[in-house]
Amino acid sequence: MREEILRPKEVKEKEKDENEKSVEGSLVEEIEAGEWTRLNRFETYNRRSRQGKIIAVYQAVSNRLNQLVQLYYEMVRNSPEKAVRLLKEIKRLRFLQGFLLDCLTWEERGELEDHEIPLELEGLF
Repeated sequence: MREEILRPKEVKEKEKDENEKSVEGSLVEEIEAGEWTRLNRFETYNRRSRQGKIIAVYQAVSNRLNQLVQLYYEMVRNSPEKAVRLLKEIKRLRFLQGFLLDCLTWEERGELEDHEIPLELEGLF
């Protein structure tokens, strides 16, 4: 059988591609887990356009919100008095979710800098 010999440059490019896929996979895992506050730790995230960053944060917030809503339903069923704090967090995330949609519109129009961004979202995009 004939083996394919990779030159050093090709080996480095292949390793770089595999590393980027691994980092991108980690970013996707963070988004799916709803860890929206930690996205700026990823180089892949930091290389995205501002609009791409807003979309990634929106996806992560939405995923976190879905997780908390399911947890909320279980908690209300078992002990409604403990669900009050969780409801506050759900309301806060819904506000951020709506704000992120507004940010997409403002970014498209070039008006994002004209609006005050909540402290929780500062530095993410």
